[in-house]
Amino acid sequence: MPASELGPPGHVAVVARDGWRLDLLELAPPAGTGAHAVAVLGHAMMVDRRTLYTPDRPSLAATLARAGVHTLVADLRGHGASGPRAEQGGSFDYDALVADTADLVASARARAPGLPVFLVGNSLFGHSSLAWLGAHPDAPVAGVVGFGVCIWNGRFTASTARYWAKRALIAASAPVVRRLGRLPARRLGIGTVDEPAAYWQSTVAWLAEERWGADGGGRDYAAGLARVRCPVLSVVSDGDRFLAHPDDAALFAAALPRHELLRLGRHAREPALSGLRPGHVAMVASPRSEPLWRHVARWIEARARDASRDP
Repeated sequence: MPASELGPPGHVAVVARDGWRLDLLELAPPAGTGAHAVAVLGHAMMVDRRTLYTPDRPSLAATLARAGVHTLVADLRGHGASGPRAEQGGSFDYDALVADTADLVASARARAPGLPVFLVGNSLFGHSSLAWLGAHPDAPVAGVVGFGVCIWNGRFTASTARYWAKRALIAASAPVVRRLGRLPARRLGIGTVDEPAAYWQSTVAWLAEERWGADGGGRDYAAGLARVRCPVLSVVSDGDRFLAHPDDAALFAAALPRHELLRLGRHAREPALSGLRPGHVAMVASPRSEPLWRHVARWIEARARDASRDP
């Protein structure tokens, strides 16, 4: 096998603290390429890890692995191989996804001892990771990369029209979720994975009650953003016009003490990225985003060097 090629991925089983089994794919850097970091990759809601890695096309996960990042690609709870899925009776809320971050970080440290840990998330895994880090600011995480990360509520919505459009969409979904016990993303043609009612009700509350926090009025995840100590690269795109509009995602990122905003499209500072306008999931799923993925790999390498110099 050529040195530049990746070996077949392995499977890593992680048992969450409540007993739920999570499935991860492990991609080690090519033979002869030393690893300088380990990263856990997580996907958006209503999809699974196939947006981050498939063996027959360029992918974010493979790009990072070839660049020397020991990569773990997670199917988040209730998605893909980390079932049971919603249509199989699986039920969980948002707080459970936040709590799973602790077990994913522990797995990364166990699989690649001594390497700085990074969390790389599209949408859902991006903000659930930051919610966990806000509550655990001393966690051994060297950096976070978020693609299209934002929360739907008034605090993080820059446009009044977009705010009311979000409320209308949520209101329209409510009777469907109540009747079926899940959000039927596949039937509606808006995703490949259905979401359980308990999870959907968590997210609906953020908009209806103008908050972002644990169910039952517990931990305030929004307030926790100010306690996140590690650097965060927030990737936004002019092509993401609604789910995480660049102006909304910028409001979210601004709450982080050490954030860097990377905007794709006509506002891009780097010429190599100015021609990219990927949509919400296309940022991590479309082979056309490969120049972006290489940029992210370089960012992780630089932050890994910073982490190695810290006392």
